[in-house]
Amino acid sequence: MNKLIDQALANKVEVAVCSTSNEKAVAAIVSCLLGPERASKIKIFAGDVVPRKKPDPAIYMLAANTLAVDPSRCVVVEDSAIGLAAAKAAGMKCIVTKSGYTADEDFLNADAVFDCIGDPPEERFDLAFCGSLLEKQYVG
Repeated sequence: MNKLIDQALANKVEVAVCSTSNEKAVAAIVSCLLGPERASKIKIFAGDVVPRKKPDPAIYMLAANTLAVDPSRCVVVEDSAIGLAAAKAAGMKCIVTKSGYTADEDFLNADAVFDCIGDPPEERFDLAFCGSLLEKQYVG
């Protein structure tokens, strides 16, 4: 995960965390997992700042609006069907990384599904893969 975040930040890609948990808890987890330096560069949008939680897309729409990024240019990494539904309802691409808690959920609408993000050399995807999702055109 750190490599993906570092790639995004180095390429001036906005990085945010959108969670249904409260902001203080999310900030502590982000700092612990990614380190304080990375965490200081990541905007946190927590469930306590929107009227409805996921699967409502409000948290993702708030992030896109605040960061001035068109939702169609956003790639979300989620681990649950509820988060996937929220991302897709916001008009965003969504990569799902399964967890032990969500492995049996329906991820049919995901743009890609992986068992985890992985760290080098076993990483499952990188920033280039995320970019390729944005370039895909779907004919319906």
